[in-house]
Amino acid sequence: MTIQIDIFSGFFGAGKTTLIKKLINEKVYSKKVTLIENEFGEIPIDGAFLKKFNIEIKEIKAGCICCSTVNDFNNTLKEIIDSKETERIIIEPSGVGKLSEIVKIVKKLEVNNDVKLNLVIAAVDVTMYEEFVNLFSEFYEDQVIHASTVILSRTQSVTKEELQQVVSKIREINEKARIITTPWDDLSGVELIGLSEADGRKEAGIHKLDDVDLIELDQEFDHEHGESDHDHDFFSSWGIETPKEYPVETLEKLFSILKNEELYGKVVRSKGIVQAEENRWIEFDFVPKQFEIRESEPQNTGRITVIGHALNKENIINLF
Repeated sequence: MTIQIDIFSGFFGAGKTTLIKKLINEKVYSKKVTLIENEFGEIPIDGAFLKKFNIEIKEIKAGCICCSTVNDFNNTLKEIIDSKETERIIIEPSGVGKLSEIVKIVKKLEVNNDVKLNLVIAAVDVTMYEEFVNLFSEFYEDQVIHASTVILSRTQSVTKEELQQVVSKIREINEKARIITTPWDDLSGVELIGLSEADGRKEAGIHKLDDVDLIELDQEFDHEHGESDHDHDFFSSWGIETPKEYPVETLEKLFSILKNEELYGKVVRSKGIVQAEENRWIEFDFVPKQFEIRESEPQNTGRITVIGHALNKENIINLF
């Protein structure tokens, strides 16, 4: 039995965990699945969210699986493969994981193991592309360049002209990737995976499914790899576990204030699950241009994490 490996990459807040949850919730993955989750932050959030989907989760928290914890990552992959108890492995790197290095690690495993690299996906928040590619090009562009499929998130939040600008700029640095632009709610998980798994060896051409751009290639997708020299100290995180209640109005006010870079640093991502009021729990996702709140199931305690550059942790602590 060949184990298929899917990589879901994406910068902070792009929505890769949301995408994985959508696929699992819609039972796209009918086979036994193991997820390798690599979170950036002192307080793990996504693992707790995903455990309710009843899949096996291997969490690597100490660093980035493409460099500082590469041995842990290799050992975890080998352990899963050797156990022969799973049929599909999903890898979710941290927001600053170098996709090129993760692909290289998996490709090496293909040589002596019955595994196959299947999906190489990069989720990209279309509302933040311009800003993030300018500020964090080293981390950001590597994920876009080395993806075989780029799935754009929050496309419903921009105009067609703005969307086309981002698609054109992505195409400048990755001529071969399939680019999916349809809002995720308008596509089933089966359609998303079907588009991403489309045969990339057919004659070149552009095919449309509603607003989806599917680029079929005339050759196998080929990855080129560089040295892993990115500095994770550029980013830092702050997090808490808290029993405190945060009503929705309070959270909205807090994150509006948190946009003040002079006081709090450059916050690129925050997420968490907290009690909003008695008998009500919520999940939230924050990126500079979007704040999303969803209903959630009760947890043993609330969790909040904030990620960014040059964070003023003392001011953040005082704010929360």
